[in-house]
Amino acid sequence: MIRLTCLLIALALPSMADAAGPQPPCGGSAVPAFGALDGPPVAGAWNNTDLRRAGWRPPSCLGWQGDSRLVVALAARFRSPLSLDALAGRLVAVSHHPSIRIWAVTRQEWRPLALDAWALDGPADKMRRPDPTGDALLPGRDFYYAENTDVGGRTVYRLHVVEHSAERIVLTTENVTAIRAAIVTLFEPGALQAATVLSRDGPDSWSLYEISRAGADSSSFVTGYQSSYLNRLEAMRRHLAGLPTDRDPPIAPW
Repeated sequence: MIRLTCLLIALALPSMADAAGPQPPCGGSAVPAFGALDGPPVAGAWNNTDLRRAGWRPPSCLGWQGDSRLVVALAARFRSPLSLDALAGRLVAVSHHPSIRIWAVTRQEWRPLALDAWALDGPADKMRRPDPTGDALLPGRDFYYAENTDVGGRTVYRLHVVEHSAERIVLTTENVTAIRAAIVTLFEPGALQAATVLSRDGPDSWSLYEISRAGADSSSFVTGYQSSYLNRLEAMRRHLAGLPTDRDPPIAPW
């Protein structure tokens, strides 16, 4: 059954790329569309050729500019009795990243999302700070954090609060420092971007939309690893929903 589920997920990803590009729920319908409450997430991946064919441009609600080498997105609905601020606090609790597990495609094993992660007061700050809280995520504010990974080493990220109302929060992140592997620069500053849209559906139900892209200032090497991007989005979805993050099967096993 696990192998069959993995195969169905793998087959579903290319078909989603035939759509007219990803669309976050910025006031209209979402692509991928949200599935059943507590059902499996719906995911899609689009390379540069797919996006050019569709004439896709980043939605203005996210503030992104320029071309994209690769875009992946995931949409899901889940139940949680937590408040929006409590769930938002879980999203930005970066110090928990080492305990979140992500499926590493190249190693075919569950690995930590980061070896270490901590909040910063600014992009040049050297001191570890407490994680921000959900109620501190005011619209227009920026927060910073650092991650150490076994591939890219230490990277500083900026987290920007686009929107925060009583029923919805929109967050974006981008790398402030370059991400390198050995002598290769995978992402120039600002080339790896992601956004999360979390909205209340009902008293205990939520819609989650996540989207990530490799911009034009990223290496062509990164376009061959769409599964890695999807697995990161899925790890955060499971973490937010209070599910084991290393529960088989992974959303993108290969």
